[in-house]
Amino acid sequence: MPLPVAARLRTCMRWFRKPAEVVSDEAASGVNPEPLQVTFDQEILATKLNSLNEAIAEAGGVDGLETFIEALRAKHEVFAATVAKGDEMDAEDLRILGGLVFAVRRKLAGVMAERQGALVDGMRALVRPDTDLASRLTAFADLAGDDKKLRRGIWDFGAEILHFADPETVPLATRWVWDTGTTTGALREFIRGNDTLRSIPIGETVGAIEGARRWFYEALAEEGFYRDLPFVTDLVWVQAYSDYARSLSMSLGMIDNQFGAKQDPLELGVKLLGIDSSEGRLKGHDASLH
Repeated sequence: MPLPVAARLRTCMRWFRKPAEVVSDEAASGVNPEPLQVTFDQEILATKLNSLNEAIAEAGGVDGLETFIEALRAKHEVFAATVAKGDEMDAEDLRILGGLVFAVRRKLAGVMAERQGALVDGMRALVRPDTDLASRLTAFADLAGDDKKLRRGIWDFGAEILHFADPETVPLATRWVWDTGTTTGALREFIRGNDTLRSIPIGETVGAIEGARRWFYEALAEEGFYRDLPFVTDLVWVQAYSDYARSLSMSLGMIDNQFGAKQDPLELGVKLLGIDSSEGRLKGHDASLH
């Protein structure tokens, strides 16, 4: 009989704790969560955890799930230290953070230099706690003007800045996690029978994503995970989106062109999370992950 998910991963779980040590909801996040209006499926979550474990085993060259927890923690440290500069952040800081965000490297390479001044000013305003977080993120995305494609990229950049600067407080509200405009994203993949639904009542606000994240924290606790829940949740979400993207694109031959080598089951996930960059968030491990 297959071992439970947590038992199968425990050899790489220095972050495993007993249920009594789980932080309270109040301590887990400072973002006001919106009530969840959809039903996520615990069995699908378990399946995605197993898929993640299998992908890590298949890829080789990495020291289990903890490798990715450490990579995300390292990314958080870079973002937190940079954001702590506040109004002292400059163009070099913009370049450093942008280099660790896949949406920037894929969609905003030319814009970073062209609109450098506006983006630096916008980044400073984004992390300045003088207005609510949702308004700040919207204002940052508004730097794109009427360009919808550019807006998506800048929104994702802002969402990653806020999340990785303070992952305990802010969920990862990027468009691949959830996009109301297309009703696609990782969250949809945890709803059983989602292909038959014409609409999915998940809002696009950070509070809506936080409402969803609270469910994942509770569900992951039932699977035996009690530490680093922001990062474990990110990894489960990216696994679900990777499975969706590969299923959608493989027959069209798109996945290799957009995201990388199909023989590496982790390629898409590490790219989306920005831990594949040349700055080396996965230092010392298999070169195919860089």
